[in-house]
Amino acid sequence: MIKSQDTIVKKHRAGSAPREVTTKLRSEWRQRLVDAERGITFGIRLDSTFFIHFFTGSAVIAGAMLLGLSATHWAIIVLAMTTVLCAQMFNQVLKSIWKLLGNHLPAESQNTFKAGTAAVCVSIIGSVITIAIIFCSALYRLLF
Repeated sequence: MIKSQDTIVKKHRAGSAPREVTTKLRSEWRQRLVDAERGITFGIRLDSTFFIHFFTGSAVIAGAMLLGLSATHWAIIVLAMTTVLCAQMFNQVLKSIWKLLGNHLPAESQNTFKAGTAAVCVSIIGSVITIAIIFCSALYRLLF
């Protein structure tokens, strides 16, 4: 049981009385960063599709560097790739919830899982179109 920001009440043995141990807890913003990092690590390890996203993202970054894109184009590409990763992580959350609670939920609730998969597909299609437009315009500038 957490008593305050700096004090944790711990019970060491079954018959002993609780004893206050003073330790410094992480600040809230730092704990959020740690949780975010652990969530990203968990998401990447949970599904192999992240490997595909990171591989294609690396190819896109390499192509963008070769084409010498402007800062605005870089921002759009990063936003497109981030949108795909966010949608994929959201889909991972839905998968995890379905695995934990799927047999307790009505069968119609599986539509939420399908909607999550559709969100990933829509974000991938939108990102591919956006990046293709940027790359084609840059290639056109270089060639003509």
